[in-house]
Order: sequence, then structure tokens, then C-alpha cells
Amino acid sequence: MEHIAKQETAFVGIETGKLLLKTVLLSGGQVLCKVVENDLAGYRWLRSWLQRNDVPVMGLRVCMRLDAPFSEAPAQGLAAMGMLVCDAQGAPLLQFVHKCGLDEEAGYRAVVLAHYCEAARPAPWTPPSPAYLELRLWLRRLQAIQQVRKQEVALLDEHLRNGQQALHQLLCQQITCLDAQIQAHEALIMEHVRRHPGMPKPPELAGSRRNIARYAFGHGVSSGR
Repeated sequence: MEHIAKQETAFVGIETGKLLLKTVLLSGGQVLCKVVENDLAGYRWLRSWLQRNDVPVMGLRVCMRLDAPFSEAPAQGLAAMGMLVCDAQGAPLLQFVHKCGLDEEAGYRAVVLAHYCEAARPAPWTPPSPAYLELRLWLRRLQAIQQVRKQEVALLDEHLRNGQQALHQLLCQQITCLDAQIQAHEALIMEHVRRHPGMPKPPELAGSRRNIARYAFGHGVSSGR
């Protein structure tokens, strides 16, 4: 018996925002809209809404702009629910937008992404590995400590100018403590990379010390998932 490919009859486009997801569903000749919160409860509500509209979520193709702000969490959340999250960007999307007589900004709109999803059937996005997500978490923690240290260093001269010797000494001690934390985090990050070779270079690495990037990823590796 010949294998019969699954016929896709429903397509979703999602516009991401800090607090909300604007969703457009194309199904059975209808265009349906839904706005949910950009959090786990919102993703579950979206899944329930799709099911109430007789749309199976397993294997449902969902187009998003993963280069848009606040898109990472919903992409991972919906993929974990079994949806085929597709990264709609680049030349194919731009060509589709221009073919529709729209400007580039329209490529972020949910209704445009839904129609692009139906027309182009872009390849599913591959979620990052748990090791990669853990690396990004460690890098964010490192950045937070580095930012605190930067702020504390900026106060040193101010305390000296004001004759606040005691505060200056205490702040120096605190900075020494932060330096130790930074060194410990860098060691943990590099050990993590040793345990998981071949990971792509995360975007947070741009804000970290160069020795991590040089040790872990070399000079010519570009960002990616």
C-alpha cells in the first residue's frame, strides 16, 4: 500500500509581543483570530481554543518570526505541545510579502504569517537542545553579575570624592566577591561546553568575556541555535 501523506487543512500564524500572542487560524475556509497571554497558561489556552475549533494540535504547522522579540518562549512551548513551529523569515517570506503588495513590516503580522504558512509550507524549526538552553541560562546569570559589578565599580570614585573611605573599602570587598562569582561562572560555562561539544554559539555570548568565546567556540563561528 502506498504511503499517503497527511493532508494539511489548518495553518496558524502568530505575532509575538512581550505580553500577548496574536494568533490567526486558517481552517475550512475560515479566518479565526485569538489573543492569548505570552506565558504557559496562554499557550495552553491557545491549544484548547484550537481543539475547540476541531483542529488537531499534533503536527499543526505554526508560523512565527523567531527573529522577533519575545518569540523564543512561545516557540519552545508550542513545539513541546506537538505543534510544528516554523521559522518564517528570510528571502522566501519577503518575496511572499512583496507578491501580496505589502511592505516588509507586514511580514510580522499574524494573518500574513498564516497565509504564508499555507502557501509556502516552511520547514519545521528544530528546538534547541536542553544543553544549549542550560548554557544560555548560565550566560544570562553571568551577564547579570557582570552588570552588577560594572555598577559597583562606577560608585568607587564617587565614594572617594565624597570622603567615604569606609564605604569605599566595603565596596572593594563586594567587588572582590563579585569577581570570584564571575570566575566561578566562567569555569562552569567552559566545563559545560567541554561536556557538550558542537553546540552553536548562543547570542548571549556577545555580552560575555572574550576568553569564553575564544575557548569554547573559536573565532569563526556565527550565532545560531
